[in-house]
Amino acid sequence: MSTNILSRTAALTAAALLATTCIYPYPVDIERGGEYPLVVEGDILIGSVTTVKLSHVRPFNLTDYESIPVVASGYIEGEDGSKVRGTSDYTASDSENGILYFDTSNLNKDQRYRLHVETRPQEGGESHVFESAWLMPCPAPTIDALTYSRNEDFRELWIGLSMHCNGAHYFRWAFNETWEYHSDIHSELDYVPSKKHVEWDYKRWTSVWKIDEEGHYEKVFPGNYYCWKSYDSPSINIFSTVNQTEDRFEELAFHTIPLSDKRLQSLYRITVQLAAQSEDAYNYWNNIRQNSSGQGSIFSPVPSEMASNVFCISDPSVQVVGYLNAAVPAKAIMYYDNLEEGFYEPEKPHERMDTTIAASNIEVADNLYNAGFLPYREEYNSPVPIPSDYTWALSVCIDCRKQGGTRTRPADWPNNGHI
Repeated sequence: MSTNILSRTAALTAAALLATTCIYPYPVDIERGGEYPLVVEGDILIGSVTTVKLSHVRPFNLTDYESIPVVASGYIEGEDGSKVRGTSDYTASDSENGILYFDTSNLNKDQRYRLHVETRPQEGGESHVFESAWLMPCPAPTIDALTYSRNEDFRELWIGLSMHCNGAHYFRWAFNETWEYHSDIHSELDYVPSKKHVEWDYKRWTSVWKIDEEGHYEKVFPGNYYCWKSYDSPSINIFSTVNQTEDRFEELAFHTIPLSDKRLQSLYRITVQLAAQSEDAYNYWNNIRQNSSGQGSIFSPVPSEMASNVFCISDPSVQVVGYLNAAVPAKAIMYYDNLEEGFYEPEKPHERMDTTIAASNIEVADNLYNAGFLPYREEYNSPVPIPSDYTWALSVCIDCRKQGGTRTRPADWPNNGHI
């Protein structure tokens, strides 16, 4: 794993080549009861799982908190007549939110494919059938390495990508970050509001070792001290190598993390997926990016005016927004272990606002709990093994879930000695 300091030149190169933004709802002035253009997001990914998201363009007369549900079914068809049907089994609400998953992991990369989707009626509308153009999968680039380095000037961890383009010049990429972290205070106490009582959390005193199916011991920590959190990159991450003299990049800095960020506290993982794009697909997403970031000119096409390669075959007058691509993606995973590197520079801990109250003061304890406090320490004023006082602190300092994470450890998380 490289720990060479990436130069500022590399950072400037990355900034020039990597374009990142989010997809926002694009308003169009359509009266209620009309046909709202369908928005199609996703790529047919050979050798992976294909996710297609379907939604409708948000009209001006809808408030921000209203949504237009899409209920759909569909399949991906190959030129040889094969079909992979979409499912929505990942969550119960996916089918109603227009999210379809296709297991395209075993498809042949040497033939063309197209998407077929059928939508159920929306408010004031009709059922429709949509198909994409036939698409030849773009060949996979080669990710040679993901590396990280500590930049002293910017107090950041820089993550670099080394890759071969394999003849392609346009790329779209995405990444997922997952990290393990812990709260500021480890508490073995719990407050039970129904009993209005502080007690030991006996679950936290169970053995920290369990035996897996193969008879191996695995270290486990119950309680609210350790958590995991994940983040998916924004939807539009594109870059072009048209102006490059070489068909490769070495340690191209594409992502940075402040050294004070909680992501680096313990163990951090980044998973990168990189897929080549056709020139038309790249131009489409580049126009979307420019419109979203306000960089487009007054002559730039708005999303509803840009050509799509998805068409409504049941009613050609129905408008579609989106551009589908087919590709063989490349994938790479990198870990940063703070036990090995020690780059993490923690910020000042949360203001704990410690307060100690008598164990018998039930009313104050209940008020503290309702105000967002939790107990973490007990004190004894006599040999009698009964606590006389409890010290409380803000729950954000004790319960790691208050920082947005979950106690559920990812099934594929390495047993690295932290937990």
